Amino acid sequence: MHYEVKCTSCKISFKLYEGEEQYKKLKERKSRLFYCEDCKHKIRFDAIRNFFSSY
Repeated sequence: MHYEVKCTSCKISFKLYEGEEQYKKLKERKSRLFYCEDCKHKIRFDAIRNFFSSY
């Protein structure tokens, strides 16, 4: 079972498969913001870079 959602950042649609954390959040309606793997990686990398640049 899967759902097709749009990435909040890049607006590309992607599939959420059963067993993934984002899939669980979709089913429980805890989150309305979904990010594809590329955008999640970019966001995480930017956060790490900003964290270390502050020191």
